[in-house]
Amino acid sequence: MTIHGLLLGFVIATLLGAAFHLLRGGTLGRLGLHLFTANLSFFLGHFLSEIIHWQLLRIGAINLFPAILATLIGLILAATLAGEEPQQNKKSPRKRRHRK
Repeated sequence: MTIHGLLLGFVIATLLGAAFHLLRGGTLGRLGLHLFTANLSFFLGHFLSEIIHWQLLRIGAINLFPAILATLIGLILAATLAGEEPQQNKKSPRKRRHRK
């Protein structure tokens, strides 16, 4: 894979991860999880398709369809395994009662 292919792959994977985060919402930590998972699964999908010679919708050196498919599967798995984010209590904090 060329440098241009790597850069294009990082851009596509990052956009997919950011779009997934935009749809799901969450904290900054979840954004990091989505971006990391998107990039990891994008390149795993690409390299796996190279190994099994599945070339569908190629852009330059990137097997785009298998990479995007792996990214979507990876993001859904990461969101499922991470679970729901705990809801923060938006009420005013309780006042502590001091015992005398």
